[in-house]
Amino acid sequence: MHEEPETTQKRSEPALVMHYARHRLPAAFPLHVWPRHPARDGSEHHRTALGCHNGLEIGYCHEGEGVFPVGSQFLHFGPRYVSVVPPMAPHGTWSRKGTSSVWTFVLTDPARLLGTPGSDYDLFDTSAFSVPGFPNLLPPADYPEIERLVEKIVQEIERRAAHYQEAVRAYFRALLVELNRVAERSHPTGTVVRQDLIARIQPALVHIQLHYGERLSVNALAALCHMSNSTFRRVFKQIMGQGPYEHLTQYRITMACLELRENRKTVEAIAWDNGFATVSCFVRKFKDVMGIAPRTWARRQEGRP
Repeated sequence: MHEEPETTQKRSEPALVMHYARHRLPAAFPLHVWPRHPARDGSEHHRTALGCHNGLEIGYCHEGEGVFPVGSQFLHFGPRYVSVVPPMAPHGTWSRKGTSSVWTFVLTDPARLLGTPGSDYDLFDTSAFSVPGFPNLLPPADYPEIERLVEKIVQEIERRAAHYQEAVRAYFRALLVELNRVAERSHPTGTVVRQDLIARIQPALVHIQLHYGERLSVNALAALCHMSNSTFRRVFKQIMGQGPYEHLTQYRITMACLELRENRKTVEAIAWDNGFATVSCFVRKFKDVMGIAPRTWARRQEGRP
């Protein structure tokens, strides 16, 4: 008997609003920069929104703290943290309640920025940055060299001194070397996840991101990818490190955390809006993923015992 996700009635639209932005990068110097960008408290918005882009996005937190959802992860950031968001990964930046954080974000296509005849194009493959186990949010204490390189990139972009573009390219190449080394350490078996495999399950990943609050089945997700149920489960687990049902559950919990933090809805409404048939099911799954009950988690986010 195949395990299927618990279901709820179909909603007319998901609780999550996901924005896709396709940026046309300049040919001569393919970078798009959001300098000193304020990331405000997510509770100011009536809806939770995540974005995704068509390039590799590197972020540097100048000040503030909060939560950084990326893919199915729910990560906490602070000053000098570095974010690494691969192409098409849903993500957001939510500052601690009542505050704003300040970030610089740099979007690029590494192959276009750095590729030259004789280049090692494996260096520009960002697929390893979207595999479970890769740390998409890097604390400065644990990754001081990466923090230093990203800070240098940001400084060069802000100052625009003579030859700054070549300096940015040099620092970016060194950054990709460091990130690839982190990816290799994150996957000790040495298994390389091929981009073509990721593309095979992309329809299912996008469908989960857009319709996670609705009734979903593994059979339907497999059909979107034109695979049999067994092949889909095997390929999905090979790439994501967990089965499709586990991924869907974790994604729903991640989105529920955002709504719990906003403190606008009851736990019952959050459970329903995020695809859980009953409150008891939601509480049980939340404890499995987060280790504590939803109400306890929400109180701790506000600094209450």
